[in-house]
Amino acid sequence: MRAICPKCSGTHLRKKGILYSKSYECNVQRWVCVSCKKQFQTPINAPINDLPKILLFDIETSPMEVYVWGLYKQFISHNNIIKDKNGNEKSWYVLSWAAKWLYDDDVMSDIVTPEETKERNDKRVLKSIWKLFDEADIVIAHNGDRFDIRKLNARFIEHEMNPPTPFKSIDTLKIARKEFAFVSYKQDYLTKHFKLNQKLSTEFQLWIDCINGNQERLDEMVEYNRHDVMGLEQVYLKLRPYIKNHPNLGVLMDMDVCPSCGCEYLDQTEANYFTGANRFTVYRCQGCKTPYIRHKQNSNYVKTNLRSVAK
Repeated sequence: MRAICPKCSGTHLRKKGILYSKSYECNVQRWVCVSCKKQFQTPINAPINDLPKILLFDIETSPMEVYVWGLYKQFISHNNIIKDKNGNEKSWYVLSWAAKWLYDDDVMSDIVTPEETKERNDKRVLKSIWKLFDEADIVIAHNGDRFDIRKLNARFIEHEMNPPTPFKSIDTLKIARKEFAFVSYKQDYLTKHFKLNQKLSTEFQLWIDCINGNQERLDEMVEYNRHDVMGLEQVYLKLRPYIKNHPNLGVLMDMDVCPSCGCEYLDQTEANYFTGANRFTVYRCQGCKTPYIRHKQNSNYVKTNLRSVAK
């Protein structure tokens, strides 16, 4: 149903941001009427449709099968890779993936069938996650830049698939290592440390059973994968206020909102950030509590079109 201005009944409206509750669930859409400048709110039920497409994901791959001379540290040549029955060097492949859109309760997933895993054929599974990557504006994973994204790209090009449309990447492992001195930076440790949704316990035998085509164990693998993504979202939200180079959601939404979470409610603080040439006022988002610079102020520039929101 189309929104209508309560003052002049006009339908020429402009969105002014989404107001979120403390649990990050959307309550209302804010509007301004272009004709009479009246500002008003309407309730909405699908907040993520107005946000950039932010995808949290995790993949599971098969272990590599190689010939070795011993268990000690040694160089292993690519010639030691165990080939499949057709002589191809399919040393590893994607077993499963799980993903969810930020704030959405639905966790999506896909996993190879027993027949596909015996043939080491992950093309169908890759096509399904490729579609999500092609939709996403931002993708989030733990160790995603070094492992998950590069692994998927290796399989995409192997199957002669085009690269998905460009997206920004957020790697929660990189953030944890850069900003904090935790005892460990593994997702399993972070979820336990902060009492979040923890990873399911597994053993290496699970991967062996999966590559042998055991359907029951494949079902267990995809459940393990899905659980990882739920914990990943909580880790991301926990670390988000400390992400200094977070992709700017205001640019993606083309709106004057918090660059980290998309909330419009911003408080001007008394703090200033100084560079060699300028002084910047520091703002803080009421939703995600992220501090950031909004407005330049020096001898040559003192006027601003940004307003401070009262607490």
